[in-house]
Amino acid sequence: MIKKSALVLVLIIWCLVTNGQYITPNSGVTWDLDDLVYNSEGAVTLEGNVYYIHDNLIISEFDTVRIISDETIKIFSQKLITIKGAMQVQSPEELMISAVDTMQNYLGFRFENSNASFFENCTIEFGGGIELVESDVRFEGCKIRKNNKSNSTGAIDLFNCNPVIIDCDIFLNEGPAILSPANGGCSPYISGNWIYRNNTANTNMPQVNLGPSDPGTDIQILNNVIDGFYDRAGGIAVTTLAGGSVSCIIDGNVIKNNRYGITAYGYDINTVISNNILADNNIENLPLQGGSGINFWGGTSNTSMVVGNEIYGNLWGITNTGNALPNMGQVEPDTINPGGNIIYNNGNEGVTYALYNNTPNDIFAENNYWGSYNLDTVAAVIFDYYDDETLGIIDYLPIKDYVTRVLVVNSHTPVLEIFPNPASNYISINLPEYAAGIGKVLIFNASGKIVSEQNVTQTYHLNITSLDAGVYLVYFTNDKITLTGKFIKQ
Repeated sequence: MIKKSALVLVLIIWCLVTNGQYITPNSGVTWDLDDLVYNSEGAVTLEGNVYYIHDNLIISEFDTVRIISDETIKIFSQKLITIKGAMQVQSPEELMISAVDTMQNYLGFRFENSNASFFENCTIEFGGGIELVESDVRFEGCKIRKNNKSNSTGAIDLFNCNPVIIDCDIFLNEGPAILSPANGGCSPYISGNWIYRNNTANTNMPQVNLGPSDPGTDIQILNNVIDGFYDRAGGIAVTTLAGGSVSCIIDGNVIKNNRYGITAYGYDINTVISNNILADNNIENLPLQGGSGINFWGGTSNTSMVVGNEIYGNLWGITNTGNALPNMGQVEPDTINPGGNIIYNNGNEGVTYALYNNTPNDIFAENNYWGSYNLDTVAAVIFDYYDDETLGIIDYLPIKDYVTRVLVVNSHTPVLEIFPNPASNYISINLPEYAAGIGKVLIFNASGKIVSEQNVTQTYHLNITSLDAGVYLVYFTNDKITLTGKFIKQ
């Protein structure tokens, strides 16, 4: 009996050692790294100027770890940091979080119901990914690189949360840069990031791969550079194949050198795709499997407003498949969507394809430029009913420049000066000298509905207090020029 009890004791001790962890006291403490060293009984140590995490670390629900200095943390292989309370990083220059051995990644981070956590000026590398579960964490000015998929498929994995990811460099991760599931509504705000060469495993996944949005909150993907390398990795995908719906704004991004640029795939999808550059998304070079600047697939509830994009160098400019109903420009008889897309030099196997409507639905694509002023040439790069009678008709007249005589100036960049931006009560719009003269300003909400329409001269002031919070497209036109811009209503 004594021998048996001793054996059980040995097994318990062995389990504690091999599966060691430290849990903070859950008493409302706010600790820094030195406090962890003092209290964690060896789970966290300081050797020279480097903090080492030897065991799994759990920050309890009522506790906070706060780091406001530049430090280096190294984590041993297979160890996981779980934050149920808060982890707050506000380093002046850089907090470096890495693996003890960069050939053996640690497991990464898991946030659970942690809405007070944030990371500023932090490098997170050689982990297993960052998992956000019902945690609206903010990442600002961070580098997230060279993480594998041992903890999460994406470098940042989301479930039922709306994180803020701004001004970060996210690159060379084994999976997508940012990923949300098919069964949890997430509406991240992704702005100003450099997203580069992710999906090093080269699986069939885009660098930004998002499922349904959080009802009532838009996904916002704004002003990022999404640059590819691996020929199975696309740019951005929003999908609803397992149910739910997507409301999404994709604006001002440069998306280049991916398998494809943007895809909206599924049902109940409402996106605004505006003012992006989609260039050379052709690297797999298999026209039947990808290569679109923008692709739509799904039912008639898959609707998008496509405005002011420049699309070139892809295998296909825009492809519309299944039963999807995007709107790429509708200015007659009333302006629903100003169009203004510039689509040229897209094609494969020696044929130019600006827009391919592979659905039975008629779609609008008015007031766009198709690479030529010649109507016959334009008709040749648009594939619809007139090429195959089972397909719907594309209404592409009037053509920007050719029919409307509108001068194209810096077509891929919004040139309207709008301030303040973001704004709460009023905005002012200054027109450049070359646009002087009476014109019309139209303001569209994210659903493409006109919320304001006025004749203006050089300067335009608008009371926006009655508008809902969100992103608005501004469209100015007169007999000389067409300009677009955007502002955010707080």
